[in-house]
Amino acid sequence: MSLSRTSSRTAAPPTLEPGVKRTLGFSVLEGAFTQVFINWTSGSVLIGYMLYLGASPTQLGLVASMPLLAQVVSPFAAYVAGLAGRRKLLTMLGAFLGRGLWLLAAALPQFGLPPALDTSLIVLLVLVSSVFQAGAGTLWTAWMGDVVPGALRGRYFGARAGIVGVVGMLANLGVGWFLDRVASPVDFQAALVVSVLAATIGTAFLAFHHEPPVPKAALGFRATLGAPLRDANFRNFLVFALYWQFAVLLSAPFVFPYFIDSLRLSFTQIAVWSVIASSSALLTTTLWGRVADRVGNKAVLAVGTFTAGLALPSTWILAGLTGDVRFIWASAVFDAVAWGAIGPAIFNLALVSAPQQDRVAFIAMYSLATGLSGFVGGVLSGPLLSAFRLLEFQLWGVHWNAYHWLFLLSGVARANAWRLLRPVQETNAWKTRELLRSIRIGWRAMGFPWR
Repeated sequence: MSLSRTSSRTAAPPTLEPGVKRTLGFSVLEGAFTQVFINWTSGSVLIGYMLYLGASPTQLGLVASMPLLAQVVSPFAAYVAGLAGRRKLLTMLGAFLGRGLWLLAAALPQFGLPPALDTSLIVLLVLVSSVFQAGAGTLWTAWMGDVVPGALRGRYFGARAGIVGVVGMLANLGVGWFLDRVASPVDFQAALVVSVLAATIGTAFLAFHHEPPVPKAALGFRATLGAPLRDANFRNFLVFALYWQFAVLLSAPFVFPYFIDSLRLSFTQIAVWSVIASSSALLTTTLWGRVADRVGNKAVLAVGTFTAGLALPSTWILAGLTGDVRFIWASAVFDAVAWGAIGPAIFNLALVSAPQQDRVAFIAMYSLATGLSGFVGGVLSGPLLSAFRLLEFQLWGVHWNAYHWLFLLSGVARANAWRLLRPVQETNAWKTRELLRSIRIGWRAMGFPWR
């Protein structure tokens, strides 16, 4: 890849204070342990647990959407942090409470409740747990935005995401092997208990993070809600973020149910998918992070979202139509390419679109807005899947099912998200066509054809 355009982003990295350098290391450790918790309380583990308990499509959509609805608490968390003038303690408290609640989910089968009540209680538990975690996440984002120098954010968070992704890969491989060999519900219960233990260790690492001083009560509660909406550029970013989260959640709750229910993949095969995605992401997140430091986040985000809209749904659908699981392995690589760009770029664009002063209020509004839009998308996904069952058909021996319609709808919406990035202003950012031209030059230089 050739990135030859001169930019202020190529300046030498700044010298780091000892507290900042220490935080960068401990944050990787914190992220690694937390990733085990995240992977084992979501994805194939949670979906498998819900399917075992007899969850309906609507409940599957709800359980994926509740963490997003919980993000409405973010402005309140920002306001409380402003009153306290501290973020570390509040972040740790929210993380500890939110993650510890999953012990109740593990214990549910022991209560002897009706299956329908079990699944409803898990949906409720996910909501309550996510409320605490959303508040902690908002504070952590603004906190780390103040700790990590702007010139290093892309490469640092890209590298961190890659390392954490490898840990998640190993965790998924281990839990997939375990779930295929241990009877239910003991397998799911054990996974949830271990995930809480890992989360507790991860939360403890936050105690060693550097915490820059923040002014107390910089904004009142009304201003915490209103200030981000009065900023024109941040509003433009929010429009993109709202649309993107809605488009993703239209199909995201049903990717793993599709793998399990329609493609009949085992938990081990799903873990292999995760291994391919995570190992590929180790390269792609680091690469995209460095590219974002050089060319800006907008162009990287545009390429990532278009790839997520075109390549991912296409490979999922082709796997179902042909019965060839190799399309699923290919989708894992595309997942790493797309989300390796989207993850760091959208995080950094949120930070640079918000003024440093009162940044936590802006991040809180971003969390609230995207939470609500994602929740709406996720809530609609279940009824949409049920409605699409009426449009299933078979032609020349190929069965087009409701999942395919849902993936097609979400894919088209995702692939067009880049259009809403145009009004967002970012200092020294390249245009998307400049990045694509540079990539094309790099590929030709390596001997790959690109017309």
